[in-house]
Amino acid sequence: AIQNDTLYFTNTLRGTIIEPHVKHTDAAIESTESEEGATENKNEIDEVSPATGEETAILTSQTHPILRDDVPKNEDRSLNSYKYQPVKNGKRLLTYNRFGGRLNNQLFQFITSLQHAKVLKRKFVVPNEVRDVEWTGMFETKIPLWDLEKLNTNYDIDWEMGLDAAFRLNTPDECILSPKDGKLLLEGGPKLWEEWDAKCPDVINLAGNTGLLFCGGQHQFCGDTEAQTEAYKIYSHIKLSDSLMQYIPSRRPEFKGKGFDEMAIHSRRAGEGGYDWSLCISGNTRTCRNHVGGQHMDKFCDVRTMKGNCAIWLDLDYQIKTEKFLKSSERDYKFVLASDGTHDWNIDFKGQFVAANNTDWLMAIENRVKNVAASDGVISDSIAVSAWMKGKLRGQTDLKNIWNSLDALSATLLDLFALVDSTYLLGAYYSTLSLNACYLRGMDRIYDSNMCWMLMHPGSKKATLPSLEATVHMHKPSDTNVLPPALMSDVEHA
Repeated sequence: AIQNDTLYFTNTLRGTIIEPHVKHTDAAIESTESEEGATENKNEIDEVSPATGEETAILTSQTHPILRDDVPKNEDRSLNSYKYQPVKNGKRLLTYNRFGGRLNNQLFQFITSLQHAKVLKRKFVVPNEVRDVEWTGMFETKIPLWDLEKLNTNYDIDWEMGLDAAFRLNTPDECILSPKDGKLLLEGGPKLWEEWDAKCPDVINLAGNTGLLFCGGQHQFCGDTEAQTEAYKIYSHIKLSDSLMQYIPSRRPEFKGKGFDEMAIHSRRAGEGGYDWSLCISGNTRTCRNHVGGQHMDKFCDVRTMKGNCAIWLDLDYQIKTEKFLKSSERDYKFVLASDGTHDWNIDFKGQFVAANNTDWLMAIENRVKNVAASDGVISDSIAVSAWMKGKLRGQTDLKNIWNSLDALSATLLDLFALVDSTYLLGAYYSTLSLNACYLRGMDRIYDSNMCWMLMHPGSKKATLPSLEATVHMHKPSDTNVLPPALMSDVEHA
């Protein structure tokens, strides 16, 4: 159920309703490993009445809190958010090191780190953006890219502390997690978290400069069902600014009522930093097989689907996997296009698609900056916040030094939210842009896509398959050699 912007599971999530236990030295604690790998204290509650939810016997311990009489009767005491009530020693901060992917990798890393801070009940310190590749525009409140008011209202986030270079330098080495430690942290549960609290009461740094933090499978958040769902909730609080959102194609008056909002396509065949056909195919295949198991793997991860997803213009109809969104002919499709620029879609689909256009927004920002410069002179102090932007605008009276970056960032954001806004999403399996679009669309829309259902399954290790009656274009043994000629030659695409 959704109530007051808080997602409740079977029972309500824990609020601030228990107090730290005083030290009890003679308690015997027996630990056991849960299915998710979280360490649980199986002696904490000996018996719970199914009728009232009240404990009938409690073994107190040094590491777990005592229960207060005003705990709600329907409280789910199996949740880690209930079990973990840290003693408030130290500053209790959590941050991360940025790694070199662009906007959608940066966004996923931001969400992952905020998820960890929420689960571990620490303040989240957003690290500075010091390179072009790290720039998300989130710090730059004078440039209306994002609307983060709801995010800041619902989470304990510090946007200032991380701007100080000394903050990162003063983090103890033992509190900067290795990639292995990062993957194990949320899986370890309250016992492990208490160990890290004792070791690093002031700050934990998730690192991250070795890559994105995936657990269980490609593009999957870490932790148990509760922790993964916490990450999903964060996406629901992230908004695009109204001034930018108005340029989403489905919001433009010239496109309203013309059917372009029925489907959005993310056309991608490039690897990071280049046009890598084989990397796209292998990435698609690995992602699909990570999430779809058993006998269904070959049905959903067949060669035609994996190759065709890297060149959708060659096999558009087959890439649509939900029957109700099929058209009788490819000439009947209308869609919003988010493209990486590796193909000219006008060759085959001219007049059938629209794309987001950020030109008017950029002109409005340029005029705003001119007004600031006219009154303040140089603009670095009045507009820039992040280290990267301050450096670029130092001594400047216009945006020419960041114009290309601002153009690329705003265009990518429009593409991302155009994918979110459509009825059906035909995304790229291996792309973090399509991945973020799925999370922004939410759990209630996962089956209105070729891929969102595949990636979003917080309650199970493998995806919950869509209804086979509603699904089309699944691989069958008889289709082994039925591959469009244009997809058969890897040499041609290379």
